[in-house]
Amino acid sequence: MNNYYDYDFNNYNYSNNNVNNNIDPYKGFIRGNIFDNLYDPYKNYKPYEINPNNEKDYMMLLLQIYDFNLVDLNLYLDIYPNDTNMLNLRDKYLKEYETAKKNYETKYGAITTYSETLNKTPWNWDSSFPWEVNK
Repeated sequence: MNNYYDYDFNNYNYSNNNVNNNIDPYKGFIRGNIFDNLYDPYKNYKPYEINPNNEKDYMMLLLQIYDFNLVDLNLYLDIYPNDTNMLNLRDKYLKEYETAKKNYETKYGAITTYSETLNKTPWNWDSSFPWEVNK
C-alpha cells in the first residue's frame, strides 16, 4: 500500500487570526492574492494598474475581479469553512458578480453559452466571442 501522503508528522496548526476582513477586490486581483497577511511581493515588484479603454472593458474587468476574489475566498473557505465573516464576504462578492454579469450581458450580449440572455428564439449569439478581438 502506498503511504506517501499519510504524514503523521505534518501537524502544522494553520491559524486564521490575522485575516483582514477589509479586502479590496481590485487590489487583490492585481496582486493575485486578496489577503494582505499572505501577500509577499517579489523584490520591488509593483502590480500593474489596469486602466480599461472603454465601458465594455471596464465591465469585463469587474467580472474578472469578482471571479478571482470568489476563487480565492473559496480556497480560504476550504481550510476555514466556519469563518462566517468570509462566508458573508463570499456571498456579497457573489451578488456583485451576478449583478455585474447581468449588466454586462444586458448591454453587450452573452458571455457564456448558458446565459439567460440566450433563452430567446431565434438563437441570439450574434457577436463575436468575448475573448475574440475585433480588428
